Amino acid sequence: MPRFWANRTWSWKWVRIPLLVISLSCTPSQGFGTADVVASGRAMVPSCGGIFDLCGYSDRQSGKELIPKLFERAILFSEGLAAVRMNGLFGYIDTTGKVVIEPRFDLAGPFHDGFAEILVGQQTGVVSESGEVVLEPQFGRSTPIMGDVLIVRKGHFRPKRPPELEELESFDGLYTEYGPMGLYSLRKGWLTEETYEFRRFERGRPGYVWARDLRAKQSRFGLMNNEGEWKVEPMFDTVQPLFDGRAVVSVKVKDTETRRQLWGAVDADGKLAIPIAYDWLSYWDQGYSVARLNGEEGFLDTGGSLLGGRFFEKVERDLQGKPLKVQLDGKWFGITADGRLVDVPEEKPFPFRTGKLPAPSKNTQCKSGVSIISKDGDWGLRGPDERMLVDAKFEAISCFRSGIAWVPDATKNAWCPIGPDGKGRSKPDCRPTYYEYKLPHYYPEELDPDPFRSSVLWMRAYLKHGVDPLYPPPKLIGDGVQGTGTISVSCRDMIGCD
Repeated sequence: MPRFWANRTWSWKWVRIPLLVISLSCTPSQGFGTADVVASGRAMVPSCGGIFDLCGYSDRQSGKELIPKLFERAILFSEGLAAVRMNGLFGYIDTTGKVVIEPRFDLAGPFHDGFAEILVGQQTGVVSESGEVVLEPQFGRSTPIMGDVLIVRKGHFRPKRPPELEELESFDGLYTEYGPMGLYSLRKGWLTEETYEFRRFERGRPGYVWARDLRAKQSRFGLMNNEGEWKVEPMFDTVQPLFDGRAVVSVKVKDTETRRQLWGAVDADGKLAIPIAYDWLSYWDQGYSVARLNGEEGFLDTGGSLLGGRFFEKVERDLQGKPLKVQLDGKWFGITADGRLVDVPEEKPFPFRTGKLPAPSKNTQCKSGVSIISKDGDWGLRGPDERMLVDAKFEAISCFRSGIAWVPDATKNAWCPIGPDGKGRSKPDCRPTYYEYKLPHYYPEELDPDPFRSSVLWMRAYLKHGVDPLYPPPKLIGDGVQGTGTISVSCRDMIGCD
């Protein structure tokens, strides 16, 4: 038995993440206790700002600062630990802000059952809560899901976001990464071949996972346990996670000359609890699903009974997911918990936060109050108190974000990071180009055949326009599909630009 497993001390903790319900297609909310939130650090959220755009943690409810802004990036807490970036590398802190796993990873993910995925270079491995690397980086993904069991994909890590936003999401986000994966145990090695697609079955500490073999002639989902064995044989064409003790499933059936999809639900053991007989089912929330059959809708409880004993023309939930109203003979009625029809209740509007639109500013003004200044054709950064933060010695420069600014390095033909001290950093890695402003479906105009030089010239034009409005600003060119024409980047915030 490997040393890390023999010495393992288990610490089981439940973590439930609340999600807001705003429509029938959204994931329903999950309840959680105050003690769970405090112990896991879920009461703490990242808060970033200041002249160097560093991050700390604040109380989720009051906004009171709990951990000072000392980190370049800060990820949500999980199981009492949070991944933070310092000097370009990720480590972990506890809820007091103490560094408990020294920074040595390029990325670090959330903990699950005492394990977390980490990235070094282009491959991922796993670290334990003690800081021991229990699986050396060797996979494209290696995401903990059930005890020591991981969902693994061979190859290299595939970035999906800009470098400063990239993260190793938990299993909940993996289903968007299509492609074959397999189950892997830290004790036993491979439990399945790398030929499966996996979906979440339950939150917290799952005992099973939805899986389907992509090689199968009729690839369907079944429930797989942490040994890679079928708890429920594959039989469903689509599956959803478990909510309120029910997981929605569907099967494609042949009906005369056509094929259609019928919907039902299974319980926490994977047993059919709601017959596969409906034209559509939503998730269960507040004890009810919205069921559709033969063009009518109704509220179906977890036992399969209809609220009010019938279907209606249409039904609607309230903002918390509870049954709200039904339509009968073209008229809307409210519906009570015992199924009685009443006058339509007045629904309070959801208290969305509103704020002022960002005011446009010069290209040389950072949102933190820092200014980009020019001296003898070179560029540097000056703080709100007029103190020089970075001497004007670079061909171009960006504002500070996540504790770093980007400057061109002609010797490397790349943009490289500098820290608050103005000195070069080895992490994050240098990048071939950098543009201070990007817009979907538009790309920066080409000012030189070499991409690096073109980006430097574009950024210099961007900054020169900030100093002298008569200097022509650089342009963004539409892709001709969803982006049309050209846009002159004449201010930092495009809203309100002339």
